[in-house]
Amino acid sequence: MAKRSGVPDTDEAAAEPALAELEAEINRCALGYKIGGTSQGWKAFFKRLLWLESQREKFHGIPAPRRDLRRQ
Repeated sequence: MAKRSGVPDTDEAAAEPALAELEAEINRCALGYKIGGTSQGWKAFFKRLLWLESQREKFHGIPAPRRDLRRQ
């Protein structure tokens, strides 16, 4: 079965990319969270952002910042 996208969505896949690739995906999700159009869209970006930051902390030792769902 072919991959649907190149974006990691499991713990194993998140450990594979280099830190720079993980940072790029975190930045993309942070931007989507800030400017996402619908509430469903920005909540999905927020959920993914939290997961990616936890994976970065787990595999690369960079602490995940504390975030809440309120948009700034």
